[in-house]
Amino acid sequence: MHHIFDRKSKRYPSLEVKRCDVGSGIRLCVMFSLMVIFGSCVNAGQRIFGAQGLGAESKRTAVEIQAPISREQTAIGLDQKGKRASAQYLDESGLTVEKLIDLAHQKRADLLAAQARVGAARARSLQAGLRPNPTLDIEYGTPRFLGGEAELDFAVGVSQLFELGGKRRLRREAARLEAERAEAEFRALERQIAADVRVSYARAVAAGRFLDTVDQLVALNEELERATAERVKRGDAAQVDLSLVRVELDRLRVERARALADLESEMIALRAAVGLDPTDSLRIVPLVERPPRLELSLPELTAIALRERADLQAARLAERASVARLKLVEARRTPDLAGTARFSRSRQIVDLPERIGGIALDKDNELTFGIQIELPIFNRNQGEIAAAANEQIQATREREALEAKIKRDVALAYRQYQAAAESLALFSTRVIPQTETVLASVRAAYGLGEFSVFDLLQEQRRLIESETAYSQTLRDYYSALAELERATGAPLPREAFAPRATSSAPRLDLKSIERLTASDPRWDDRDPGQR
Repeated sequence: MHHIFDRKSKRYPSLEVKRCDVGSGIRLCVMFSLMVIFGSCVNAGQRIFGAQGLGAESKRTAVEIQAPISREQTAIGLDQKGKRASAQYLDESGLTVEKLIDLAHQKRADLLAAQARVGAARARSLQAGLRPNPTLDIEYGTPRFLGGEAELDFAVGVSQLFELGGKRRLRREAARLEAERAEAEFRALERQIAADVRVSYARAVAAGRFLDTVDQLVALNEELERATAERVKRGDAAQVDLSLVRVELDRLRVERARALADLESEMIALRAAVGLDPTDSLRIVPLVERPPRLELSLPELTAIALRERADLQAARLAERASVARLKLVEARRTPDLAGTARFSRSRQIVDLPERIGGIALDKDNELTFGIQIELPIFNRNQGEIAAAANEQIQATREREALEAKIKRDVALAYRQYQAAAESLALFSTRVIPQTETVLASVRAAYGLGEFSVFDLLQEQRRLIESETAYSQTLRDYYSALAELERATGAPLPREAFAPRATSSAPRLDLKSIERLTASDPRWDDRDPGQR
């Protein structure tokens, strides 16, 4: 039952049933069936998953989501000049995600600070291997400074500290491990920044895609408004139809403004993730909507994470460094030995009897050697040894806790990836194509007068809801890939984020609908004399 517009009364009878002629009904059914069959055949020709599928609890998981429809024009949201609404931020000449990550590694202040910490740790490692400096001791004394005789005492000595118990070797080992730990923490921060950039990148691209979708719907409704206005002038439609179309058009314009604000917010967040100023100009390349294949099972991903995670490597190095520090403080119980060598000269005036010459000068040269050693009677470094032992236990427990957390993170990220991949497959191969097919059919039938404007607007709203959900699903998919890379600590295949096309998912094609409408004169809303 459809609401049919009465040209004489210019209203919709609430209980009148439309009786279509047989030829018109058959043509409509054939048109709709051909469009559905075409979409189904193309969908059947695409391989969505690998042989085992995402949901199978098997050793390997193969996922490959491909576009069900191939179109000459893949960009959406084209305005009169052929530009997408998001072209200010998303363009093929923009930066890829890999270039953004490289830029973030150069710009991020926290990464530069971590790099400085690595330099400081290396410098401390160099310092730890240096031997103690010798000590030079020089003394000179004479009574002449106070008005006395011309006597003097002069001495020069050298002392050298010798570290015993292997302290220098253990100190070098501990410092080397600390430097390697700082380098591992630096790599972990690099991987963290890369994952943050990927997530922000995916969110920005998804926001741009949704803006293009809404912008195209605005263009469709602007054409619908013009066509409905012509029909109202001819008396083929009621004024309420035009009012409803204009209300829907204004609602979509508000939605477009909100989508543009969301895109600008995501671009600001992306600039912050890269380390750029919020006012800097930035254009990025759209993501591929044909995600790559991932042929790794959960046990394999977990093994990669336990082997590659830089923060786990840092925790293991911290555990080894704690063992080295414990050995070092234990070695400090052994006292060090200091050796000295001293040369001295003295000149004194001696009063002798007159008969043997009277006053005489006595000169003495002396060379002495000695050693100095501390007696560990009271302080045997007991407190430092106990503290180092507890620090070793702490480092071991922290490493074990991190390993458990990594296993949990990988499992969670893998499950999220599976869910996002399955959702993306459903949206790209079923939900969006079917919704677009229905909308195109309803739009064509509306031109024939078979459907009311209520039906057309309802299908448009259903499409924008599906497109919104699809954009969020696409964002979730690439975010899940980034989180999986963050969890494993190893880069996923480069193709996961390499730009190949601006879009490969099904799209509303305004030009194809226009061609379909223009192919049949009965769908033309102009007067017969103007056709």
